[in-house]
Amino acid sequence: MEEKKDKRICLLDLNYTLVSNQQDTKYLRPFEKRLAAEEYRQDLIDTIRTDYVIIITARPDHQQNQTLQNLLKKTGWQPDEAYFNDIDAAPPEFKESALKRFVFPKHGEDGSLYYAVESNPKTRAMYAKYEISAQPYDVFIKQFDK
Repeated sequence: MEEKKDKRICLLDLNYTLVSNQQDTKYLRPFEKRLAAEEYRQDLIDTIRTDYVIIITARPDHQQNQTLQNLLKKTGWQPDEAYFNDIDAAPPEFKESALKRFVFPKHGEDGSLYYAVESNPKTRAMYAKYEISAQPYDVFIKQFDK
């Protein structure tokens, strides 16, 4: 297993970023039906897999275990850490809270240690306050096109 402690830390958005067909699945109920239909971006996983990856998502925390199991089953990959919305807040507010409560105490507050792949413009602006570079999937992945 490759050592990750010297790698940059990827703050990865789930909905609309890692989930490629979020627009088609977001209203499927029950949640199990939604998970069954979810597709994940393998190219994104392949690009970030050697970095230390932390999923920070506005998806409710009671859906964390099922989501992570689904991700592993469908891709063979898991993030190093994951934080799901435990305070029922809007995405930028929850993600800032997760940074302050979980990420910064564990990994430090130096924004240059991190980069984010993030769909929400307001969340990208929040990351910028901490000097964390954040890009949506389509911009991020173009850097790696061969």
